Amino acid sequence: MTLDYALLISPSPLQLNLCSVRSPTLREIDALPDKFNTYHMYLSMLLLDIDTYYKNMELQGDSYFAGYTEKEKQQILSIRAEYAGLTEEQRALTGRLDIFGFDRKIVVPLTQALSFFLCEKIIYSPEENEFLIFGAESADPVCTINSRQLSELESIILQLNAVSVNTMDAADAKNKTAAKIIEKLNKRKKAKEKSAKPDPKLELPNIISAISACHSSINILNIWDLTVYQVYDLFARMQQNTIFDVLKMSVAAWGNKDNKVDFTQWFECIKP
Repeated sequence: MTLDYALLISPSPLQLNLCSVRSPTLREIDALPDKFNTYHMYLSMLLLDIDTYYKNMELQGDSYFAGYTEKEKQQILSIRAEYAGLTEEQRALTGRLDIFGFDRKIVVPLTQALSFFLCEKIIYSPEENEFLIFGAESADPVCTINSRQLSELESIILQLNAVSVNTMDAADAKNKTAAKIIEKLNKRKKAKEKSAKPDPKLELPNIISAISACHSSINILNIWDLTVYQVYDLFARMQQNTIFDVLKMSVAAWGNKDNKVDFTQWFECIKP
């Protein structure tokens, strides 16, 4: 599900069939135990894929299982061996929860992450290998989220937090051949993302500081009431308007080919 622009910039939670998803405000992120570090940890849990999970486990070796019982360790290793024996098509059709559900080191922070972005109470059920959603005044779950539904829910959460997710869900493929193609495309995209170096200038705290210093009405005191998506959207608008201002001055001073300025440029659409 791809969210439209109106839903992305809205301050209200997005009502879904299963639950309600919110784009958190900066104030809500600031209230987290370790503030932006915790927020980014939550996002990383939603972005964690099976291959990265197993690579991290392999790098840590036996130290990964510190605090686990021998039974828990052997179960995780057994599932890893079973996953390694799957064909590429079978792996593409395996949901993340089918793997992560047996590892509390992953399930616990994943549940915490989902709890932050959802309006309802959410609990993981190891017996059902599903997440249970509870209403405000309900002692019993009002619905459940399985592995396939989790993938769609995470995509919506990431979109509301201005995180680009262009990977396709192989679980929705019509056949094994299509699933294999989708998985290869996703792996290629992830490889490109990992090779790209992060730009410190585009980190959220720096963007908050830049907007607060330059905006005519948003400052370091009231910016905290904006949602994450609204902050990134405002930042993009400010960049667009800066370019427009430079263009106006350039044409006024030196002219251009047609001696005209497109005065609609300041409200050009920003693609989500």
